[in-house]
Amino acid sequence: MADRPSAREALALVTDTFTELPYPERHSAPDGPLGWSGYDEARARAAARTGETESVVCGVADVDGTRAVLIAFEFGFLGGSLGEGTGDRLEAAYAQAIAHRLPVVSLVATGGSRMQEGMLALTQLQRVARASARAREARLPQVAVLRDPTTGGGWATLGAGADVVL
Repeated sequence: MADRPSAREALALVTDTFTELPYPERHSAPDGPLGWSGYDEARARAAARTGETESVVCGVADVDGTRAVLIAFEFGFLGGSLGEGTGDRLEAAYAQAIAHRLPVVSLVATGGSRMQEGMLALTQLQRVARASARAREARLPQVAVLRDPTTGGGWATLGAGADVVL
């Protein structure tokens, strides 16, 4: 795997300050919604390797003096894949942006939906697209910075849905 900046390293490169958002707690069945053998162990290894409990870090930041909600994917956590926990965090980040009238900046690095969660992972794309559409309806700017790699649903929701794509 190529040497990539972690989510927190990417955030540190672009923010002056960063305050992580509280995340909703999600309790899932052993080995996830599909009972995918070894999924819990894979998540534990990813957490030990990255220091993260999910594939995305979200918070409120100052970027060159401008307040914004920032979203950064941790590719080292299961390829930055989108699962239910990721969807929870992304939806909460967009809700924060809408409630406080802040732009959204996404630092995207994802391989797409999390296969170990099956169709439930695919439904996260719809949740994120809906949250992005709500931000658009609120006339909030959305910027996507596509990191290496950005494929699948991450591109389709956070990338293609942004006003500005870098």
